[in-house]
Amino acid sequence: MSGKTKRIIYNILSFVLWSASVAGVVLLFLFTAPRPAGVAEYLVLNAVILAEILRIPALLHELGHLLFGWMTGMKFVGVTLSYVRISGGKIKVVNPNYAGATEMSPKKRGHMRVKIVIFALGGPMLCLVLGCAFLGLYLAMPYHAGWLFGGMMGILLLYEGLIALYPVELSAGKTDGAVLWGLLRRKSEEEVMLRVLTAQAVLYRGTYRDIERDLLFSAPVIREDLPAYHALLFLQINYLKEMGETEETVKLLERLRSLREYLTEAEKAELDRMEI
Repeated sequence: MSGKTKRIIYNILSFVLWSASVAGVVLLFLFTAPRPAGVAEYLVLNAVILAEILRIPALLHELGHLLFGWMTGMKFVGVTLSYVRISGGKIKVVNPNYAGATEMSPKKRGHMRVKIVIFALGGPMLCLVLGCAFLGLYLAMPYHAGWLFGGMMGILLLYEGLIALYPVELSAGKTDGAVLWGLLRRKSEEEVMLRVLTAQAVLYRGTYRDIERDLLFSAPVIREDLPAYHALLFLQINYLKEMGETEETVKLLERLRSLREYLTEAEKAELDRMEI
């Protein structure tokens, strides 16, 4: 199945699931809340609408990645949600990333594939678990406006968790399902990503001289516009510079400069700071 077909299916599935979640919220309000609805019920409904506008379910999704990543011994690098990126204790306004993105780096090498599978599952799993819990508690407990808010949010969280598991590459990046599928199928891009993360784990307590050369230079061939390729190229350049291989360093640096249009703003800034 082509990438275009997958994106079409994703858009259709996303619309259907989102419509179903909105319908579920409305039905919950109409048929399980007291009639006529009081001030508390309308405040709850407005609060749920505001939470959806502010993308609170997506924020909880990213929190799931952070929690599961932390449990596997990874450190926080940055998180992007819509127009905001938080990294290094700073908040920046960036181009919109509708998919959201959480970046973490491993502190230790070993079992990297398992760690990244757990990290990728973190977002969808937290949404699905919280969604089921909130909705279940609302249905099981005596009626209260607070439980109504939880039930409505639970429906929106279920949508957030389910849609993230569909494997597709969007303009904003891969869904969690696509990353998981690539890891399980051992696709080239994910294999390069694992090498990059392993090298980062070595650098957490060591230096470039502690990295095995084959780890960086025997990686599978992937497209030059992919983020994993750029991350690998940065590591290769720094490794060669550390080893004193000036000629090869210059060659790779020129290649990286030729890919400037594909780099993020942070990568462009790092490239500009690079010297031989």
